[in-house]
Amino acid sequence: MGKEEGVSHIPKAGEDGRFGWIGLLGAELWFGFYWILTQASRWSPVYRHTFKDRLSQRYENELPGVDVFVCTADPTIEPPMMVINTVLSVMAYDYPPEKLSVYLSDDGGSEITYLALLEAAKFAKHWISYCKKYNVEPRSPAAYFVSSDDAVDDDNKQAADLAAIKKLYKDMENEVEDAVKLGRISEEIVIDGRDLNATDVEGCVLPTLVYLAREKRPQYHHNFKAGAMNALIRVSSNISNGQVLLNVDCDMYSNNSKA
Repeated sequence: MGKEEGVSHIPKAGEDGRFGWIGLLGAELWFGFYWILTQASRWSPVYRHTFKDRLSQRYENELPGVDVFVCTADPTIEPPMMVINTVLSVMAYDYPPEKLSVYLSDDGGSEITYLALLEAAKFAKHWISYCKKYNVEPRSPAAYFVSSDDAVDDDNKQAADLAAIKKLYKDMENEVEDAVKLGRISEEIVIDGRDLNATDVEGCVLPTLVYLAREKRPQYHHNFKAGAMNALIRVSSNISNGQVLLNVDCDMYSNNSKA
């Protein structure tokens, strides 16, 4: 019988596997040394947090303008109430409202979507104030109302305000849904320019809200969402010209106002 070799056997010079053995040994030594070095951070881990309120107070005058683009194309596939819930959720961002602009691109050119946005603009005067007052999350009305009863607890004042805001939302929803059932709006809508002094019920400035419907011609391809984004950038550059652009799908509301 041959002599049994131990695990400490080092291949001799010229023997197969010598360099592989040396390489594996070096790797084991290196990772062992690395493991020892990393134990210090594991014994006493350090967690870092950003204090957004302090940053906002310190750099509020230096914060960039933000333009949020919401795109929709078909009011039958993308119901107007779903679209405006997305719009309302981004309008209620925890960001200086004078530096926040929300643009709705309606490639369907639907008068019902336009009506819904006008109703949302009226509702926003109450909704944004309510969100800031009670720091609610998420800030999409439809999503918030699902769990709002649990969030209110025994606060009678908030419960009363919640009931009032729910009624306003229901009135808005009925107005929009009636138009959806009719397939048209019941009366002509005329908007005279931009309200530079728009405020909520507490007197705070509201974000800029813009409706955009592109002109389409059969002989030219409209390039779908890419064309809508191109039009939004050109229009926003003449209105708010924000340094930061954020694109949000109309069926994806914001669930974190501080994000």
